[in-house]
Amino acid sequence: MSPPHAAAGPDSLAAALVRAREAACLTQGELAERSGLSVRAIRNLETGHTARPRKQSLLLLAEALGLPSREAGRLLRLPRTEHPEMSVPAELPAAPRHRLVGRQGLLADLTARLARPEPGPGRPAVVVGPPGAGKTALVLRAAHEVRDRFPDGQVYVDLHPASPISPTSSLPFTSDVLVRRLLRSLGGAAAAENPEEARARLRDALSRRRVLVVLDNADSEAQVRPLLVDGGRSAVLVAARRELSALPDGFHRRIGALDRPDAHRMLADLVGTARVRAERPAAQRVVESCAGLPLALHIAGLWLTARPHRSLGDLADRLADESERLRSLRVGDLSLHTSVTAYYRLLPPPLRTSLHQLEPIGGDFGIDQMLSRVTPSRRLAVDLLEDLLHRQMIHTGEPDRNGKIRYRLYDAVRLYVAHGAVLPRARHLHCL
Repeated sequence: MSPPHAAAGPDSLAAALVRAREAACLTQGELAERSGLSVRAIRNLETGHTARPRKQSLLLLAEALGLPSREAGRLLRLPRTEHPEMSVPAELPAAPRHRLVGRQGLLADLTARLARPEPGPGRPAVVVGPPGAGKTALVLRAAHEVRDRFPDGQVYVDLHPASPISPTSSLPFTSDVLVRRLLRSLGGAAAAENPEEARARLRDALSRRRVLVVLDNADSEAQVRPLLVDGGRSAVLVAARRELSALPDGFHRRIGALDRPDAHRMLADLVGTARVRAERPAAQRVVESCAGLPLALHIAGLWLTARPHRSLGDLADRLADESERLRSLRVGDLSLHTSVTAYYRLLPPPLRTSLHQLEPIGGDFGIDQMLSRVTPSRRLAVDLLEDLLHRQMIHTGEPDRNGKIRYRLYDAVRLYVAHGAVLPRARHLHCL
């Protein structure tokens, strides 16, 4: 049961409906069944978010509540515009239409987390992964599956949108800009100029309302922290480009490339099982060139679907040239090259230089290669490795025979550094 909005007056329509329903000992679901209205419609009436309810809806509710004609008439005359300053945003972009192969278990965990009656004590749900891993698709699918649990609105903010035309032109949202943006979405157009007051207003709004906030392409804890409210009724879902280790412990999942069977299934889903079976060797080459990245496989599937007269072998041949592979994985406004650029452009110069010095290895490497190729300082080498790992540029592999950790550049990052990135001017490393 949703309580009335805190600002609803005792003589308001919202408050009167709650009193009448509770007097009849009915839940919102039971009242919905009796009246023929939806639970969401009743919830919006009781929270004051339906400014101009239909007369017929109120008559149906009065009848379902068993109100005498005099009380029903009074209900129709009560003030109906409870909160003209409040809005109920519905900002979620369209959910992906294709099946999220290999992510079903994670999607179930994520939706279960968000669908709890009370989302949790100021702990966001965070999904982090390398460029092209499908973080945005996953969080949008999850957000759409639970949106009815958040009747006070769903807000979506891309904190650092990448443009295929000019990937370096946009700047990330600062926390203060984000707070003002969220207040506008929630109806607070006249947000406070003072940043501290604006944050306080946002915390108040999120604590009293049940809102789902989806942040895409987050790059720092500072962007997320102003949204965390202990005891609040809202939820925060984040797709992050790097580990957000300083946030409170909560739901935190890392995603990466799909394994080979799932990658084959995704390609078959997109272009058709019969077409993939007819060209198994070519399909294998396409999957290997895409390195299991959902974005790359999605682009490959769209390319083939738009060209039914072309064979999988034609695409496999296009992707065989490593120097052009990233640029070939582009369809319309979808581009793996742009996705990697969005990560790379945020790296400090020492990390960019490290990537260029590690790329020629072409495979697994460890601390010894860092000491010989990047820096003689073991401490700095370890710090660089950890930062590259947290920023989703490298991933850990199998330990060597001595049990030492080995690392490897993500394949899309390796291709970008080798063929698409500009080496920083400064070649000297400094402490980060």
